[in-house]
Amino acid sequence: MSISTNIAQGRREMTLLLAMYCILLVFNIAGADFMHNSGQVNKWLGAVNTALVVSFFWAFILFGATDLLLGFQLMADGSLKSMLSIILSSAIIFIAMGYIAADTAFGISDGLKPKDDTSLYSPGVFTIYLVFPLVAIAIFAVLQTIIVIRYLSARLPLVWLLSAFICFGFGQALMFAASKKMCLGTSHRIDGAFFATLLDTAAISCVYGFWSAITVDDSGVYEEKKYEF
Repeated sequence: MSISTNIAQGRREMTLLLAMYCILLVFNIAGADFMHNSGQVNKWLGAVNTALVVSFFWAFILFGATDLLLGFQLMADGSLKSMLSIILSSAIIFIAMGYIAADTAFGISDGLKPKDDTSLYSPGVFTIYLVFPLVAIAIFAVLQTIIVIRYLSARLPLVWLLSAFICFGFGQALMFAASKKMCLGTSHRIDGAFFATLLDTAAISCVYGFWSAITVDDSGVYEEKKYEF
């Protein structure tokens, strides 16, 4: 038996992912200093920012999975099922994570608020904020590598994927390893968050380039590969 796969289009899904990132970018810029300021507004910005980050990377996982499902023609491109699976589940993640972050910042239930009222740092929230994006990226990388290696004759898309990981990695390194030195060296005008945001945006652009490279268009650039079982 031979199985032929059509590599996913996913245009609506990609548009949704980019729209979510734009929203995240706005709040990321607005709440860049929320961990250094205990003001009420910055607390809310921080809670929303945290919820957006987690829900975005959840959508990122689903986008990668949807690409694979579309490739096997198990889900229609841009279908209501595909879109709702991303939108509704991401909304649930956003609400849940937003509540946890807000509870941590404001002590709504007195169960998650840090003992030190002057600090907004919470090991649990901070771990989710850092670890979940890394897990999401790893899952996305595996899913997309499967698509490229098994079902495409071209390997150039992997360059886009690798570039995205490099940009994200450098951004995180600047954010957590060099931010303090940058802040002090520029008299608190620029810190690692500024460059991390730029590099994260570059990473998303590379993801878009990767998606564009694996997307079948009318010109039929990529040849389908058939596998015998």
